[in-house]
Amino acid sequence: MNHDALVAVARAVFEAAGGTPVDPDYVLPADIPLELSGEAVRARLCVFTDNRGAEMAMRPDLTLPVAQREAARLEAGPSAKTYTYAARAFRLPAAPDDPFEFTQVGLERFGHAADPGADADLFALVHRAVEACGVRPLAIVTGDLAIFPAFIDALGLPPVTTDLLKRAFRQEGGVRAVLDAASRPLDADILAALDAAEPETALGAVLAARDVPLVGARSLSEIADGLRARRAAIAAGGLPDTARAALLALREVDCPLAGAPATLAALAGAHGLTGANDALGAFAARVDRIMALVPGARRTAAFRAGFGRRFTYYDGFVFEILADGLTASQPVAAGGRYDGLIAGLSGGKVSATGIGGVVRPDRMVRVRRAGA
Repeated sequence: MNHDALVAVARAVFEAAGGTPVDPDYVLPADIPLELSGEAVRARLCVFTDNRGAEMAMRPDLTLPVAQREAARLEAGPSAKTYTYAARAFRLPAAPDDPFEFTQVGLERFGHAADPGADADLFALVHRAVEACGVRPLAIVTGDLAIFPAFIDALGLPPVTTDLLKRAFRQEGGVRAVLDAASRPLDADILAALDAAEPETALGAVLAARDVPLVGARSLSEIADGLRARRAAIAAGGLPDTARAALLALREVDCPLAGAPATLAALAGAHGLTGANDALGAFAARVDRIMALVPGARRTAAFRAGFGRRFTYYDGFVFEILADGLTASQPVAAGGRYDGLIAGLSGGKVSATGIGGVVRPDRMVRVRRAGA
């Protein structure tokens, strides 16, 4: 099958799930993806300035503009809605052989039940679309962005420390950095910069003097906020050794998905984290349903405790489906739960559950050609 045929096959799978076809705005105010997409996507945005001087961005995926439309619709009153699409997205390539412009075929569900069964059903639907396109999943990587926060909350740490750790989880290497520096005071020049009349300017000068480049796409404002949070956490007593041991152990979890509920339950039990039981129960229920719906996942699917943190709008179950001949940064399908996204797009005026998944026909063409 060529690209267009793969688009048609995948779209048929999603349309059969009852979605309304949609092709939302191509261009978004840049602050939407900049604030909500996460470091991995922000560094790849196609940004420009319009005739009014406003910073705009080409849609980096379809989830954000579909959710933006849904947020506006929900202001008239809550109701459930499902959308499907086969439309172009625009990102700077993640790999040299990736295109700048590509098609995403997907489905987004809003306002439906936010439960482990719904997560598993969506995953099974995306998995079915990949197989319908004649592509055999080589591996599946999953995560759950509710697990780490549940462990942190169960530790009973001061709020400032809890907030710092949750913020660090969203950054590559952030948790390790916080754990390493939790009891070490900030350097005097950093403290002086944070207390300056223009802290971002002062902090930029300190980093420049140290020959430290900005990491990824984090702004000076974000770095300053993180340093203030770290200073407050240190003032509140830092991080106890027991909490450090629990989080280090959780950070290293990388195991077959089928065995992940037992692994996480044993870890929580060993550290006395009974407050995480609700999140772990939901996680186990989802895994059981995934294994029932997609028996092959017992062989191909893994769970990684830190997976998914790169994408800020996800806040629950996340997954990527990999295929032979492509790198780990080039999944043929991906998706996850983003219950907080509508609230973020509407400024807190409305909220709704949300979950979605997409397939990449351009990548599946390459997989099929390689296997021919």
